[in-house]
Amino acid sequence: MLINNDENGGFEKIDAVKRYFYRIFTVLPKDIREQLMNLNLSKEELKEVKKELAFLSEEKQKEFLKELAKNNK
Repeated sequence: MLINNDENGGFEKIDAVKRYFYRIFTVLPKDIREQLMNLNLSKEELKEVKKELAFLSEEKQKEFLKELAKNNK
């Protein structure tokens, strides 16, 4: 599929491109990801925890996971 930017208003008008640029991307540090994988959580629980971690500082993420691991035993 060839898109002529002049005729179609530019790639910014494509819905898939708009959805991509409206997303907020957060990358969790490697050690945080490893700790998450070591927890005994369902996929749904893991998804919820990741959502919570996304808005915390790295220090707060570590504290959160430490408490979660303590309560998960």
